[in-house]
Amino acid sequence: MPGIVVVTYNSVEVIETCIDACQRLAVDSIVVVDNASMDGTVQRVSQIANVELIANPTNRGFAAAVNQGIAALKTDTVLILNPDAIPIGGLDALERSALSEGVGAATGRLIGFDGHDQNGFNIRAFPTAWTLVFEAFGLNRVWPGNPVNRRYRQATPSTEENIDQPAGAFLLIRRSAWQELGGFDEGFFSNLVRRCGFLQAVKRFGLSHPLHTRGNCKTSRWTFCDTVALERASGILVW
Repeated sequence: MPGIVVVTYNSVEVIETCIDACQRLAVDSIVVVDNASMDGTVQRVSQIANVELIANPTNRGFAAAVNQGIAALKTDTVLILNPDAIPIGGLDALERSALSEGVGAATGRLIGFDGHDQNGFNIRAFPTAWTLVFEAFGLNRVWPGNPVNRRYRQATPSTEENIDQPAGAFLLIRRSAWQELGGFDEGFFSNLVRRCGFLQAVKRFGLSHPLHTRGNCKTSRWTFCDTVALERASGILVW
């Protein structure tokens, strides 16, 4: 089973439920890296058994915190999990895919409380210059059906396939890929920028990120798998 890294910042309302779900899956180890929360997150996590806590005195950003967490683990694979996500199952299949030849990481489906796929957030293409322009000027919000946004925010596939950019809310990566690439770029504070940069680096390195669906496993890119988690902030399930 993979180790799990959860990065927190003022996550006291959700972190205990997240950790409880992780422990029910009998994962090897859980590391919580807190970025200077002020709401009692550190105190809450410190009371939970069998969880390693790294409490940063300042907010180091998501990339640095993830690197800290992965470095603290000894597992061959690591699941990066949002504190407001509740994993349900399927980690074995996800891990098998990530450890397959030519694969750098794997992800699962994000499903809302209503049972519908979290389309547009779960999977995205690598951004182009036009994507950045449309995002910066808010055009994708006022005109979500524009062709640039349709290419960027992709619908969740019904079958396994190769994808560019899975969401970082539920992303399982292979330790060796993380090591070869020198981890996440800590120069980027933004979650989106650091994730996209890491995934593009993995692709340039000759690895892929597949997508598992319905328990089937395809191992040629970041994989999508039948693994479910519930993300409270946006009302989604991760699988």
